[in-house]
Amino acid sequence: MLNIVDIVVLAFSALRERRLRSILTILGIAIGPAAMVSIIGTTEGYTSTIVDQLQSLGQNTVVLFPAKDYRLSDSDVDRIKTLEEVDTLTPFYQSRGQFRKPDGTTMVVTIYALDLNLLNKIVVGSKIAEGMIPPPTLYTYCVVGDKVVSSDKVRYYGVGDAITVNILVMRDGKPLLKTVSTRVSGVLAPYGSVFPVNPDESIFLPLQAGKSLLNLRDYSGIFIIAKSADLVDSLVSRLKDIYGDNVQIISLKEIAKTVSNIINILDNLFFTVSSISFAVAFTGIMSTMFTSVVERTREIGVLKALGFSSNDVLTLFLFESILMTLIGVASGITGGIIGAYFIAYRPLRLVGTWTVVSEPKITWWLITRALGLSLAVGVVGGLLPAWKASKMVPVEALRYE
Repeated sequence: MLNIVDIVVLAFSALRERRLRSILTILGIAIGPAAMVSIIGTTEGYTSTIVDQLQSLGQNTVVLFPAKDYRLSDSDVDRIKTLEEVDTLTPFYQSRGQFRKPDGTTMVVTIYALDLNLLNKIVVGSKIAEGMIPPPTLYTYCVVGDKVVSSDKVRYYGVGDAITVNILVMRDGKPLLKTVSTRVSGVLAPYGSVFPVNPDESIFLPLQAGKSLLNLRDYSGIFIIAKSADLVDSLVSRLKDIYGDNVQIISLKEIAKTVSNIINILDNLFFTVSSISFAVAFTGIMSTMFTSVVERTREIGVLKALGFSSNDVLTLFLFESILMTLIGVASGITGGIIGAYFIAYRPLRLVGTWTVVSEPKITWWLITRALGLSLAVGVVGGLLPAWKASKMVPVEALRYE
């Protein structure tokens, strides 16, 4: 009976003799695990990052926007305050503007006017890196995101400096370009882009600035903080009963859940699609091993004449198949990891300025799945040719031309 060392040596010798065919078969095997690791690893990385970002805004945050021709006013604020699920809230004005930095580059910034004392509750974890939050009466002072005042680690503006933004305003039904000047009171620490707020590229003004600086008559929306995440569903239901189709309601908790469910479905879809590529490996292994058996018929006859049993022959050919599979899966997983990082190199843009930068999530479970499927394909694809080789009659095999 052959020992493991003899099996390995003979298998490597057989692969070297048919080098080109073996390399092509190994490449076919590598496609499956490479596709699985790169696609699913990237998808799971984005899933984790997106859900974490949504949760960072607070699972008890609800944002209400007017729909159709409905206009939000102070009466709506007072009505929502009375709901038992509500902890606190702030209406806000929102506008978009173009901002030019001293180096000549321009960027689109989002301008919010709201109760700045609630900024930390709306953007959970946000911190003032420099300066302070201005009092409500100083509506010409602002808190700015890190990317507004800096670029490539170069700081252009500091506390007390004036910045100018061009915004579009409506006057007599016509859009006009207005220049808004405000003074920096505080600078936020780098935070990252999240939906529906991108703190790094935003300017936050006191609530009174909405009318006086931004020329907005009606509230753009209302940030609502529920007493707990468990009450969010009840709060959303109450708001829908009150306003019906007159408003749009964004629940960050529901968005996180929905995004997670959608990407889990995509994960299963990608797993199925990438698994199809294992069929290439299966046919490649079986074709290679059948061809090898036919070409080595006389060799099989000699082995049996020398005393090799049918089990020895079966083991030898089956190990050749497994050896190609192991080399292929190792190459495929390595290539898949490199490919996953290459795919995730560029930020994923989802909504407006909301971009997601994420590292692939390469887990042991993902690698185990790729390895397990590959080994199953290698064993099943090589089993029938190996069985055929083991059943050859020595005399007939030696006569084979």
